[in-house]
Amino acid sequence: MITIYIELKFTTDILFHPQICNFHPSFSALCRKFISHLLMKLQFCIINQTSKTMKQLFFLAIILFSCAGIRAQQVQTIRGHVIDKESKTPLPGANVVLLEVQPLTGTVTDNDGNFRLDKIAIGRQSIQVSYMGYKPATFQGIIVNSVKEVVLEVELEENVIMGSGVVITAQARKDATRNQMAVVSARTFTVEETEKYAGSRGDVARMAMNYAGVSSANDQRNDIIIRGNSPGGLLWRLEDIDIPNPNHFAEGGTTGGPVGMLNNNLLQNSDFFTGAFPAEYGNALSGVFDLKMRNGNNQKHERLFQVGFNGFEVGAEGPFSKKHEASYLASFRYSTLELMSGLINMGTTGIPKYKDISFKLNFPVNKGRITVFGLGGDSQISMLDSKNGDEQDLYSDEGQDLVNRSRMGATGISYTRFVNEHTYYKLILSGIYQEGGTTIDTLDLNAAPHSYLDHNYADFRISISGFVHKKYNSHFSARAGFLIDRMGYDLLSKIYDNETNTLRPLIEDSKSLGDGVTLYQPYAQATYHFNEKLSIVPGVHFSYLDLTGDASVEPRLGINWQLNTKQKFSFGYGLHSRTQALSTYFLGTQMDDGSLIETNTDLGFTKSNQFVLGYNNSITENTRIKVEGYYQSLYDVPVEQRSSSFSMLNQGAGWGVGAQDSLTNTGTGSNYGLELTAERFFYKNFYYLATLSLFVSNYKGSDGIERNTAFNGNYVVNILFGKEFTINSKSAFNIDFKMTYAGGKRYTPIDMEASQAAGATKYDESKAFSEQFDPFFKADIKFGYRLNWRKVSQEWVFYIENFTNHTNVLMQTYSPSKNEITNINQLGFFPMMQYRIHF
Repeated sequence: MITIYIELKFTTDILFHPQICNFHPSFSALCRKFISHLLMKLQFCIINQTSKTMKQLFFLAIILFSCAGIRAQQVQTIRGHVIDKESKTPLPGANVVLLEVQPLTGTVTDNDGNFRLDKIAIGRQSIQVSYMGYKPATFQGIIVNSVKEVVLEVELEENVIMGSGVVITAQARKDATRNQMAVVSARTFTVEETEKYAGSRGDVARMAMNYAGVSSANDQRNDIIIRGNSPGGLLWRLEDIDIPNPNHFAEGGTTGGPVGMLNNNLLQNSDFFTGAFPAEYGNALSGVFDLKMRNGNNQKHERLFQVGFNGFEVGAEGPFSKKHEASYLASFRYSTLELMSGLINMGTTGIPKYKDISFKLNFPVNKGRITVFGLGGDSQISMLDSKNGDEQDLYSDEGQDLVNRSRMGATGISYTRFVNEHTYYKLILSGIYQEGGTTIDTLDLNAAPHSYLDHNYADFRISISGFVHKKYNSHFSARAGFLIDRMGYDLLSKIYDNETNTLRPLIEDSKSLGDGVTLYQPYAQATYHFNEKLSIVPGVHFSYLDLTGDASVEPRLGINWQLNTKQKFSFGYGLHSRTQALSTYFLGTQMDDGSLIETNTDLGFTKSNQFVLGYNNSITENTRIKVEGYYQSLYDVPVEQRSSSFSMLNQGAGWGVGAQDSLTNTGTGSNYGLELTAERFFYKNFYYLATLSLFVSNYKGSDGIERNTAFNGNYVVNILFGKEFTINSKSAFNIDFKMTYAGGKRYTPIDMEASQAAGATKYDESKAFSEQFDPFFKADIKFGYRLNWRKVSQEWVFYIENFTNHTNVLMQTYSPSKNEITNINQLGFFPMMQYRIHF
């Protein structure tokens, strides 16, 4: 199978992440100007068809469409694997039935739990999988196209056996997570949701912004704010290993960026947590993305080719051999704007350049499997005023050259062994590398560059982790595991010193892996079902960092009470902690004699006590209402030793990490709120999701004054719905809508007098985050049309984000040339078009 994906997409996501603008505040305005002009350039070139390349791609698509065969009956295969959700052992003899078709179509799983349904009509299909003694699972609205096989991984939950042969049965909940230990503030998301929701752009982080308790820092990046916490408190986990920021143009210690490296086409259903998460997750304060990559098709070779303004992509999957079940899955993406820069005058030297690769190799072995996986990316952007001659670059500051870069790679090998039908274990060895930096040169009257900022960072680690999971019976199961991270680093940041006319160090330290820092994280957790109605999930997580000698024992507890078949109450508690970024630990203080002293190396963990109470009512099989209230008490937060408003709880409010020297763990904070979700899962071609989040997020710096955090928006309302219209057996039309209304962004007012004196933006830190912009409003809409021929599947999609063109303010800066304060706005009217063909 080959897929051509031609995407006319005018998006800010192709753009860069200004790495360390805490050293250069005007860079934020520069980003916005660059975005706006680049979007106009791309739209002009497309609408007026000035690019021969775009014309050629368009006519290629038309030719392929015209040549598609249409006579043969359009059918496809649905197959999969059915296993026990706890023990992961196969369930032979499970019934698999295709719903809503006549005559009835079905099959049973073989001895290995595999099933296969052939000659299934294309379009939306639903199946139900059942097994004696287990809760049946229903998969509704599966998209079956004429090209790609549907391969499902089905996990069934065993019913609780009461007394002598008495079994209580129930339908598996559609909102249930993959992780059986999750009790509160968690949900599973599907790959389809990353594309279905208007405004998600195929990005798992942007998709999660639609859930209760979640909001965005700004619409240029995919940093997410969970319950008023800093986006830096988020943990990214891929294939059971903790990974650094999986985004292009990322700064070390951050968790978001403009362009994601994660390819949603390679993911399977995964879990997202927003608080009080189970004991297996550590070194996180706000939430967890627990992502799983799917295995490649082990029976059929399938290939992919995509091209769009946000990436040129090739991919492949299939079996290594027809005689074995081993498979491969791989994807590579390259910046399309870099390729197009030779054809279109972008009006700037700042062309975002990036590439990334993802892969997974799966090798079944006797009583287990070996998996090799990886994710990596490289990105760079240069905005050079010195290269423009007499013309001023539209998007770099006058008299300035700026170069920004980042690189990340994470890979691992895992071995899973099924000891018996009740017990299995998994061991993982992984390696991670992340590096990047920013250089800023100022230009003199002769356009000669002079160094102003040279920021470089690199951190690398080797990790070993593993766990043993045992299901004793339908009542009790337990898991114990560990994670050991050995970290090395190379940190060097310098800034120009007016007194010495040289670059003075801000950070200067390096350690090899042999001399580096180690973080130890063992844990244990269990699930006990007293009966079908009441269950508890106790656990404990332990963290120890040898750099500081700090240790944290973190109890976790979850309680589920199923009032009846529809209503459920839940409670969760957890003590959570997080280390600081390496660049924070080794940020130096310059002494009078010019020496650099590291004053943050004894910082301890930042900690958070989290309490959650929830209520869930499954009104129908496909509709639910969910309410959660929570309280979080944060302490041991790094603040300055001198009296100030600074707190690391506001990390992520601007660009970069934004740490200070001479910090101490004496700050505090609190978050509390109420969340409401009303949801209809996709059923009979219709879905909706409505969420309301009411919250308060406060903190205290070393001055002892309680203030709003940078993320205290107070409320977020999301309304989403979508409808698919089946035109005939070959085609369907869909429309999706999203509306967000939220409290405006908190900001610190500008000190006009100080800004005028410095010729740059200066803030009144004594009034930190005391002001708030007008409420944020954004409405998005998406139209799609899907058409299937024999071995050809096509899709047309037209998006408009912020179709009301509402003005949302991102930040304020001082303009020296105008001697006034100016607003920098977020995304305006934002059209996108997409054409996709599979053949």
